[in-house]
Amino acid sequence: MSTRAINVRSMVFGLLVSATAVLAFGLTMSPSAQAEGQQVSKPVWEKYEPAQTAFKNKDYAAALKLAKEGLAVSKSPFEKLACLTVAYQSAVNARSYSEAIDAGEQLIAVEGVPSQTKLSTLKVLPQLYFATNRLDKAVTAQKDYMRIAGSNSSEDWNMLAQMYSQQKNCADALPALEKALAGGKSASEAQLQLQSACYAKGTDFDKRLTVNEELLRRFPKKDYFKQVLFIYQATKRLDDYAYAQLLRFGYEHDYLDSDTDYIKLAEMALDVGTTGEALRILEKGIAKKTLKAADKVARLLDQAKSRSAEDAKRVGQLDKEARAGKNGDTDLKDGYIYFGMGQYDKAAEAMARALLPDHVAKVKRVDDANMMLGVAYTHLHKKAEADKAFAAAKASPQMAPVAKIWASGN
Repeated sequence: MSTRAINVRSMVFGLLVSATAVLAFGLTMSPSAQAEGQQVSKPVWEKYEPAQTAFKNKDYAAALKLAKEGLAVSKSPFEKLACLTVAYQSAVNARSYSEAIDAGEQLIAVEGVPSQTKLSTLKVLPQLYFATNRLDKAVTAQKDYMRIAGSNSSEDWNMLAQMYSQQKNCADALPALEKALAGGKSASEAQLQLQSACYAKGTDFDKRLTVNEELLRRFPKKDYFKQVLFIYQATKRLDDYAYAQLLRFGYEHDYLDSDTDYIKLAEMALDVGTTGEALRILEKGIAKKTLKAADKVARLLDQAKSRSAEDAKRVGQLDKEARAGKNGDTDLKDGYIYFGMGQYDKAAEAMARALLPDHVAKVKRVDDANMMLGVAYTHLHKKAEADKAFAAAKASPQMAPVAKIWASGN
């Protein structure tokens, strides 16, 4: 059984337990006594009474068996109603959904069934059909219930949207979900997943990206990052710098699982001068067995080792030169080396200096410098400073979407 099916069954069980609470039906009189103006025969009573006891003791299997035996000897609608109520409740609580469907369908057809009992059962039956993968019946029953009850609730529209989704009917699922979210309601993770799955079937990358970015922001998981990364790969909306920052986010959160992604990020780190970072990226990829032993990987690894060792030797002198002048490019190179070495306090200081008004003119990519400053502050757990740097990076249309992702994951 799939995880999705298990989740659906669990969800439905929770709904059913609350929904059947209104169907409590008990006979406490002797067989010869009057019960709401109705006579109860001895054969029915001999099954019904122990069924009620078993139900109260949470022995739902026994209660269901006895209630069905009582139903078999029931003659009057009243007796059938009493036995079916116990059978229905017992089947629901036992999670025997097929038995619950059978009892529920009979229950709403019994002569004289109370209107509230009938309506409550009509509300639950679509969920039972859904739980047993009878999707066509589930949709029809849900629409019938909503029509009969005059329901326009968010919960009922959401249930209908989920049913349509399981049918892979996005044309109806998305409008139903819109009604469930009417009034500015915040979508749940499951609702966002539904939207993502539907948009993935079409070519509306904008909506798909928006939904998956919200999933990544509110429910950070590897799968949602991979969806966002895939969309940016497919649409080629980001330049190399912005794309590297997206990969860096994946690396920092341990979301990367592609050799191509590890290599791309390592190459970019070498290009901008965070050589120690490039070495860490490659070593992590190899340790995770994502990067295989290949000539290209070996060459990159040797290059990262030699260059990071050289940078470690010269960073002190470079730092003195940077502090003595007002060349933002020199400040940035200084900061990037410190970033690669994992000395994020010194990196942040140098990169912040590079972005000073009288230094920044020499900085080629101010947006990328702000991004790296934000990442350094993130490592230092300085959220306010990181948010300010990411906000500055958002001024660049190219970097704005990635800066937003970093800020939300900060």
